[in-house]
Amino acid sequence: MLNESIFLQLMAVLFEMYDRQPTKVLLEGYYMVLQDMSNEEFSASVKSILQSRKFASLPKPAEILDYAKPDIEAIAMLAWSDVERAIYKAGKYASITFQDPVVNSVIDALGGWVWVCSQDVSEMKWIRKEFPKLYGIHSKLETHPTHLIGLSERENGYTKEIAQVRAAYVIQTHTPVPALNPARSVNELMIGLSNQVRVS
Repeated sequence: MLNESIFLQLMAVLFEMYDRQPTKVLLEGYYMVLQDMSNEEFSASVKSILQSRKFASLPKPAEILDYAKPDIEAIAMLAWSDVERAIYKAGKYASITFQDPVVNSVIDALGGWVWVCSQDVSEMKWIRKEFPKLYGIHSKLETHPTHLIGLSERENGYTKEIAQVRAAYVIQTHTPVPALNPARSVNELMIGLSNQVRVS
C-alpha cells in the first residue's frame, strides 16, 4: 500500500510541475485509485512521467498507473530469446526451468518443452509470433509450473538435474508496503494529506 508521505511528496512535485493547486477532493480521487501501488511503483511512475510525458495537463490517476506497468511485449521478446538460447544449449532431452516462471507457463501451454524443441523452422516463426500474446496472458497468473519436463524425464519418470535458464532481463516483482497506520480511516488519511499539502 502506498505510503502517505511518499504519495504526498510526489503528488506535490506533479502539482508543481503541471501548475495545479491540490485540493482535498483531488487528493482523495488520486489516492483512491493509486493506494494499492507500492512505493517503488509510484516513484518509478512519477519519474517516468517527468522524463517522457510531453502534455501540459496534470496526468490522470489511470495514466500514472499505466506508467507503472512493465512493457510486457518487450519483456516477452527478451524472454523468447532466452527460450531460443535454451533450445540450442539444453535441447529436448534436458528438463529445464526458466528463472522467469511465466516462461514455464507459456511453454507448457504451447505443448511442453519437448514439443517446442521438436518444431521445425517454419513452426518456430509461428511460435515466436504467438509467444508475446501468451506471455501477456500468463503473466497475470499467480502459479506456474516449477519446471518443464524433458524427454529423458518423460521416458524415465525422473531426472537427476533440472537446468535453470537465467533471465536476460529484470523480472518484475511487487512487494506491497504496509500503510503507516492501517487503523486510520480513509477519511482521516485524506484530511491529513490535504492539511500537509496546504502547509507545504
